[in-house]
Amino acid sequence: MKNTFGIIISFDNDSDMRELAEHRPVSSIPFSGRYRIIDFMLSNFVNSGCTQVGILMRDKYQSLMDHLGSGKDWDLARKRGGMMMFPPNAFALKSSPLVTENYHTSLEALGSISDMLNKNKCEYVAIASGDIVANIPMDEVLKKHKECGADLSIVCVKNSAGTAHDSYLNLSPRHEVVDIRYGDNLGGQCKYKALGIYVMKRKMLIELLSDCVTHNMHLFERDAVQYLFKSGKKIHGYVFDKYAVQIETVKGYFASSMDMLDKEIRDQVFLPTRPILTRIRDQSPTYYGEDAVVNDSLIADGCKIEGTVENSIIFRGVHVAKGAVVKDSILMSGCEVGENVELSYVVADKHVNIRADRKMMGHATYPVAIAKDAIV
Repeated sequence: MKNTFGIIISFDNDSDMRELAEHRPVSSIPFSGRYRIIDFMLSNFVNSGCTQVGILMRDKYQSLMDHLGSGKDWDLARKRGGMMMFPPNAFALKSSPLVTENYHTSLEALGSISDMLNKNKCEYVAIASGDIVANIPMDEVLKKHKECGADLSIVCVKNSAGTAHDSYLNLSPRHEVVDIRYGDNLGGQCKYKALGIYVMKRKMLIELLSDCVTHNMHLFERDAVQYLFKSGKKIHGYVFDKYAVQIETVKGYFASSMDMLDKEIRDQVFLPTRPILTRIRDQSPTYYGEDAVVNDSLIADGCKIEGTVENSIIFRGVHVAKGAVVKDSILMSGCEVGENVELSYVVADKHVNIRADRKMMGHATYPVAIAKDAIV
């Protein structure tokens, strides 16, 4: 994929992440003990040989910039290409008629970098949402795209529960898209759901953006893709049959995080041949007290565990005091859990302090989310 420019859309349009996205986009939310959600899509590009990746941002992006830095941890700190960040108003309005002053959707955001796309020399572009957790061989996606002679390739998964903002596909036996529906899968009749990853030629994207923006279209998934489909373009569906999820709600975040406790799923996501890369933060090993009890959990380094932890994910620097019981929960970096605390189905953001003798209980379908730096 050296001749491909990767674009990650790292802002939220329709997510419902409640307290977890107050200070950051979904792509910057910590995941599985040591990662951020954007690490997965960024690693997919890098592992496939893509050396030019642009990050489109809109708001609340300080956390994301702190995490990504220069891109060195992903081998993207390069003299040519490498990682490029595009905050709002990165390009002047005079640079292109497609640039909008304050963009709100992914289509408008792509239009705002049209000047850069014109100057870029890559033949192909791969556009992906930053809220995807999966280990996808993007080089294979591009290979299939070329082999079938498609104008557009869409990575999709077998139909699963989605939201009113997801796209659903029907494919022919040769995986050609024969129908695309936005927000409605006809009661399950559409067999596949688009994952939010698209591959096409760079010049075609430039023409598509011009057509869509100048005709007052706003959404890439609903307007741009449908425009191509109705124009008779050949659209190919690349069916990804391993674990893949797009995180759009707190419930979805909790469920996908708990999935990482399943070894079979972990083996599909964390592959030695295509590692998920992240920012390196070395810390001392985790300390386990004499009375500590830990079962079926992922615990990062730098923690101090003196109580009971079951079926949970514990990030770096968390302290679970004596007598505390943490079950089916996620505690992000720096959380303090006091003595005799009981937690069940709780997602605590970074540096939450839960004082002694507190009890909090949610449910798998509605986990309790605690905002960053909160004191309970």
